[in-house]
Amino acid sequence: MIGEDEARRTAVAGRLRPQIKHYAWGSHTALAELTGRPAPTREPEAELWMGAHEAAPSGIGDVTLDVLVATDPVGTLGPQVAAHFGGRFPFLLKVLAPQTALSIQVHPDAAQALEAPSGTYVDGWPKPESLVAISRFEIFAGLRTYDDICRVARLLGLRALSGLAEVAAGATDPVAATLAAILLAGPDLRRTLVEEARAACGVQFVGPDAGAFDAIRRVSEQFPGDVGIAVLPLMVHRVLDPGDYIFVPPDVLHAYVHGTCVELLANSDNIVRAGLTPKQLNVEELLRIVVSGREMIPERPTPGRVHSFPVDVPHFQLHVIEPGIDPVMLPGADRPRIALALRGSVTVACAGKGIALAPGESAFLGASAGDASAAGDGTLYLATSGIANH
Repeated sequence: MIGEDEARRTAVAGRLRPQIKHYAWGSHTALAELTGRPAPTREPEAELWMGAHEAAPSGIGDVTLDVLVATDPVGTLGPQVAAHFGGRFPFLLKVLAPQTALSIQVHPDAAQALEAPSGTYVDGWPKPESLVAISRFEIFAGLRTYDDICRVARLLGLRALSGLAEVAAGATDPVAATLAAILLAGPDLRRTLVEEARAACGVQFVGPDAGAFDAIRRVSEQFPGDVGIAVLPLMVHRVLDPGDYIFVPPDVLHAYVHGTCVELLANSDNIVRAGLTPKQLNVEELLRIVVSGREMIPERPTPGRVHSFPVDVPHFQLHVIEPGIDPVMLPGADRPRIALALRGSVTVACAGKGIALAPGESAFLGASAGDASAAGDGTLYLATSGIANH
């Protein structure tokens, strides 16, 4: 263990050593290019993690951030955040680089996580997520309205889906009932649903739905025969331009398809999948927690040097900083902060020292660091706790 005085000095501010996660869906070039390393890499690089998650905590000084927080929760997190989260680091900052689609998934809110049968989830936390696109970033997020599902089924000639939707018309929530019918279908009907979606989306379309149908075609080639191919026609497809921001609440079905983004999420592993994965599906739990009828509209930063995206969760808030030559003050002086520089260099000044960040480098600013500023020609993505806004 490190000594208390040393821990508090380190907790003020320090450069982070992020961890790279090597998953098959990752890129051989995107993260390497963002961090100034040779590309292509030998292994696919899917995620760059910055935080105190026990599965891959970032290094800081001679320790890891989770050890630092455990040693001095008040100095690292601040008294309010430490009390609210029981001394646990509240968020995880990532850079994602999917080249093939991630699983269709949904996360519980706090009440759902606590109400679930024992062993369903690894912790009692919700898992909201947010992201800012670095490149063109393609996602499915949220469920279409019932009328739109019926329209898509007619447009694509999906007879099996049309039949399920017709039966679901009298349900209290016909969208959820249609989703349930797909996920609970027997093997023969499931194969028909998947094959109809695959074949229909293999035809070239024009018009507002063309992007969604082409995405389903590409994903069907990545996951042949997977039930998720039959789920995607029910979901809203979006393409985020660089700089676009979107917040994904815990109970919203979503799948990230392709591109590079900065993601900020609650520090939780709670997840339930609905397809595009060889892993087991917990259909009963998914249908219990998923919510239809949520519309997620991407936001863009307003002009200026500091843009703070609004969020209604205490775990995190994302700020995009365009510092310039003259130093600009950073939000969140009384909370833990992680700063990530991209597309140029940024120097973060706090606690009487400067931390020079090259593109792809990051720093931790503990609550005890106090006021901090940034200057440089890069863009700074600043993650803080959102507790001050909650």
